[in-house]
Amino acid sequence: MGEIPKLCRNGYSPNLEAFEQKYMNKEIKQVGFSAEKEEVFLRRLDNRNKRVNLEQELKTQLAEDFGLVEFTLKYKFNKEGKIIDLLSGQEIVELTSRGEVEEETESISQIEEGLKNNPKKTWIHFSPKNEELGYPSNCVDFWRVVDEKVVWNRIVVKNDFEEMNRTRQFLSGKEKVKDEMEILKSPIEVDLKLEEIFDFFRLSEEKNITDLNKIEAVVKKYLDQFENEFGEKLNEDQKLIFRLYSICYEASKREKEQRTIRRSEMEVYMYGAMVEMKVEKSFGCAATTIVGSFGEKIGYYILSNGEVKKGVIPEGFKECKKCGCWYAGEKCPFC
Repeated sequence: MGEIPKLCRNGYSPNLEAFEQKYMNKEIKQVGFSAEKEEVFLRRLDNRNKRVNLEQELKTQLAEDFGLVEFTLKYKFNKEGKIIDLLSGQEIVELTSRGEVEEETESISQIEEGLKNNPKKTWIHFSPKNEELGYPSNCVDFWRVVDEKVVWNRIVVKNDFEEMNRTRQFLSGKEKVKDEMEILKSPIEVDLKLEEIFDFFRLSEEKNITDLNKIEAVVKKYLDQFENEFGEKLNEDQKLIFRLYSICYEASKREKEQRTIRRSEMEVYMYGAMVEMKVEKSFGCAATTIVGSFGEKIGYYILSNGEVKKGVIPEGFKECKKCGCWYAGEKCPFC
């Protein structure tokens, strides 16, 4: 892989910039969270909305990464008939388009227009399992207007594409579609109540592997720390956003394993050199997610004279599993 650039505590060295750019410019199809797109979008928002937007994007992608595909969200329905995210103020059609699946964007556009014309209808969006897009589950979305807000419900179902196709034809009276991509862009409207619609689907018994509350706590914790460290620069630097997403991903993965990230590891994510870019398969809507691995461990290490120092761990030092410090030789002097 070549030489890893030395750590620059007060910013990025030119070598580190070039090293990271080598990875950030890799073309990988169907990326879930895009730090580059997020930076561009944040630059267009006022300061009040930047934190809210970044937090929402992180939580949404992590929820998809870890299989939280059965949930409910509420949106604002403005006077122009646009569906608006309550936290960030963004239009849902625009948010969906950032996922770069044209069929999904087309479906949401139809649903938005349909609810504008007749808010008493319920719209159904079909999302069958699709290996090409990386959708591992069969999902059905329901969009409704309730108390002047748009409510989105998603359920995981056992119904496959063929069963969805038959159900869609029965409920709408329309011809069957030809494949998974066509049904993805072909929502339908019905007059039935939600409980009546559920009768047409067989609910999946899959269990989520993590908890949305834990993801929210993880995102808030590390977003706070990155904001404290970098301030407004966080909203203007895609590399910092990518580092933040990477540690949120790792922390969420550890949460279900009941392991925590130490302060020394936190500093590695903030300042360490990127040594690997992993492509992780997501469990939700995004096909894959790019996550960075960072090197040059930072922590407490013990010199031969017994002096304890804090910083980049020298080569050849080992981590003591008992105290968490790093040492050279056969045994940790502290343990």
